[in-house]
Amino acid sequence: MASRHPYISQRRTLLIVVEGDTEFAFCRYLKATLSRGQNLEVKIKSAHGGSPDKIIEFSRRHAKQGDYDSIAIVFDDDKPLTKKGQTMARGLKAQLFPFTPCIEGFFLRLMGRSAPKDSYSCKSDFHQHGLSEKEKLDHDAYATLFPSTEFPSLSANEQFAALVKLFNNL
Repeated sequence: MASRHPYISQRRTLLIVVEGDTEFAFCRYLKATLSRGQNLEVKIKSAHGGSPDKIIEFSRRHAKQGDYDSIAIVFDDDKPLTKKGQTMARGLKAQLFPFTPCIEGFFLRLMGRSAPKDSYSCKSDFHQHGLSEKEKLDHDAYATLFPSTEFPSLSANEQFAALVKLFNNL
């Protein structure tokens, strides 16, 4: 017997755990821009800083609280991920997005600028050439730097392309 509601389909669920407020705002921008109208429910949780291992442990605890189809973890790569953290991430079947040395360096590269090798300099350069410390916490501010019309060209960056794919439910 056919379903009485053939137009109802089950939504895929995605848990994205981010390191901090900057990653949270950027992921909210991508969610608002890319996931609307997709058959995807996206939950974004912030670990509020810490080492990659701490962020993966935070992800593990939150993954237990819900039944997610996929998990992604976004963090700065300025601190090493230990073997224990790698094992935990594999156990979660999580897709990792480590940004070297930090997400501000990733933003600088997307803007066509070179990224310094240390996090402090990346953050300083990004605040000077991109968004201020306050602006980068507002998800709408990313539309001025990375408008959706530019997504096809920005997708030349492998990490950006992978994020677009993630938020597009592909």
